[in-house]
Amino acid sequence: MNFMMKKRLAAATLICALAVSAIGCGSSNGSKDKIRSYDVEKYVTLGDYDGMEVEVAGDFEVSDEDVVNYINGMLSYYPSYEDTDKQTVEDGDCVNIDYEGKKDGVAFDGGTAQGYVLEIGSNTFIDGFEEGLIGVNVGDTVDLDLTFPENYQSADLAGAAVVFTVTVNKIVEKAEISYDELTDEYVSSNLNYESVDALYNDTKSYMEDDCEENRVVAERSAVLEKLIENSKVAIPDGLLEMKVDQYIQQFTKQNCKDGKTLSDYLSANYNMTEEAFNSTITKEMEANLDDEMVLEALVKAEGETLDEAGFAEYIASAMKNGNYETEDDLYAAYDSDYEDGRSYLEHRYLLTNALTNLLDKCNIVYTGADASTAE
Repeated sequence: MNFMMKKRLAAATLICALAVSAIGCGSSNGSKDKIRSYDVEKYVTLGDYDGMEVEVAGDFEVSDEDVVNYINGMLSYYPSYEDTDKQTVEDGDCVNIDYEGKKDGVAFDGGTAQGYVLEIGSNTFIDGFEEGLIGVNVGDTVDLDLTFPENYQSADLAGAAVVFTVTVNKIVEKAEISYDELTDEYVSSNLNYESVDALYNDTKSYMEDDCEENRVVAERSAVLEKLIENSKVAIPDGLLEMKVDQYIQQFTKQNCKDGKTLSDYLSANYNMTEEAFNSTITKEMEANLDDEMVLEALVKAEGETLDEAGFAEYIASAMKNGNYETEDDLYAAYDSDYEDGRSYLEHRYLLTNALTNLLDKCNIVYTGADASTAE
C-alpha cells in the first residue's frame, strides 16, 4: 500500500488538478490565431486505444497493519510524559511550565500557556528562554528579560524587549507510546478522540481516501502515457513558444501584484532568475505538449462536446480551489491574447473528460507492486 506515491508531473496530473498552464502575452499580429487553430489531425496520429491494456503499479489497498504503522508514526509527535522526583532543571530535561509573556507590561497574544512541556535545549523558544530555566527549582517562578529576534514573524514583536514570567511545575520524563499501549483515556486527553477505536477508524478512513486519490492519479497517468506511446506526435511551429508565453503571463498575473515584478517574485520565493525560470518552463511545456496534443486528438476523434452541467461543477471546483469569488474573476485570471478565459477552461474541461472517458475503454491491470517504488 502506498501513501506517498510518486506522481508523474505531466498533463494527466495537471488536468486532474486544473493546474494553471496557459495564458498569453504574445504579439497581436494574428500569428497567434493561426498557431492556436492548428488542425490536430495533421500533427497527431492516434494509436488503437479502444480496449487498450494498461498496467498500473500499485495495489492501493489499506491493511490493518498499514493503519497501525501510520498511527505509530503519528504517535512519535505526541509523546506521553511521566512525573519524576527531580527538583532542579538541567539542560536536556523536559519541564512542565506555566508562562506569561508581556511587552511594556501588557500580555501579548500567543505568549501565555499553562502546563506546557518544553525540552530544554530544543531551541523551541527564543534565545534565552530555555537557558534561563537551567538551575531553577520545581515550584519556583522566574522572570526572564528577553528580546525577540529582529526577523521575528510578528511585526509587533520583532526586535521587542519582553518579560516572560515562568513557573516550573515539575520535571517530567518523555515516554514513547505505541498503538498497542493506547488507552481511551490517553487518546481522549492527548489526541482529541473519544476512544482508540475512533482514532483507528478515522485514520483508516483518511488513508483510504488518500489511497483512492493516488489510484485515480496513477490510472490517469498510466493511461495517458500508454496512449502517447501508441501514438505519433509532431509539434506545430510556434506552439511551444506560445505555450511558454501563456504560462509566464498567467504566472505573472497571479503572483506579481502591487507593483512587484516577476524578477522580484522569483528572487524572493525561488531564488531564481527570469532566465532560469523561462528555461525551466520551456522544458516543462515541451514535455507536456505531447500529452495535450494527444488528448486534443482524442477529443476530436470521440466527438467530445461540452456538458454544461459538468462544466459548471468544474468551474465551481476551480473557484473554490483558487479562492475566486465570482466566475468572472476566474475567467479574467485565464484571459489571454490567445483566447478568453472561459474558452481556455472549456478546452481544459474537454481534455479532462476525454481522459476520464478513455479510462472506461481500457483494461486496467494492477501489478501489485508498491506504487511508492514506481517511477
